Amino acid sequence: MPELSIVIVNYNTREALRRCLESIQAQRSELDLEVIVVDNASNDGSADMIRATMPDAKVIEPGHNTWFSGGNNLGAAQASSEYVFILNPDTIIQPNTLTLMLDYLRAHPSVGAVTCQLRGLDHTLQFTCSHVPRYGDLLLTYTFLGLLLSPLRDHYTARMWYTGWQRDSTRAVEVAPGSCIMARRTLYERIGGFDETLKLYYTEDDLCKRMLATGCEIHFVADVLLLHEEHVSTRHMQSAARHIYFDDMLIFCSKHYGALPALMLRLLTMPTLWLMELKQRQASRKQKISV
Repeated sequence: MPELSIVIVNYNTREALRRCLESIQAQRSELDLEVIVVDNASNDGSADMIRATMPDAKVIEPGHNTWFSGGNNLGAAQASSEYVFILNPDTIIQPNTLTLMLDYLRAHPSVGAVTCQLRGLDHTLQFTCSHVPRYGDLLLTYTFLGLLLSPLRDHYTARMWYTGWQRDSTRAVEVAPGSCIMARRTLYERIGGFDETLKLYYTEDDLCKRMLATGCEIHFVADVLLLHEEHVSTRHMQSAARHIYFDDMLIFCSKHYGALPALMLRLLTMPTLWLMELKQRQASRKQKISV
């Protein structure tokens, strides 16, 4: 049995994924690893690249886009290790990262999942981890109420993102980033994995909320580092990603806070989404004129 199963969901990120796989390959002298890649109907030759770069990787090709949640569940279902590592394709594993995270889980039986410090390719710190979003967080962040009640919004935002914590100390958190979550496979299976009604966003918020409900803890391990190039798979679909974001937010809200609050949130966020679309169209128009 492998010591760790790494699950990666890929959609048209061939070159980023290649770098990720090469970084994993470099760690294989430390651990017995199982690598599972779910390719969500990419058209950039990703599947062929995976087989050439890492011939022993399990490549799952569902033939259509199963999105982030569905893809990770497909991959995790094939995992044979006690531990499953949900990893984005736009990450680069650093020396000892996998060993240190795995050792931490083994040494802390009350901890169900761990994440680590994420930095950009230029080593800029990424302020990951948050509290589970409350209904008030959603209202004040994405509606005009945040403008009217800006002091309250700022208070909510500071709480939400652990303002003041520089990600320089190991601690319990409520939500780990979906780009880097190492969990006990029994826990992942017990809660049913990711909720597949959520395509791309609020996936980790929902997953971690259900993990915490079992009584386990989620920890951020500060002395472990991973490089992460953000938003690689969604850069080419900004408008579509924006709509998916708001749809996923409303699904999350309805699931955890009720249908009526979700309906109110939908009505209040419609002007926000419209304004964002208008700004993007204006920016695109200016870009065409300048060309």
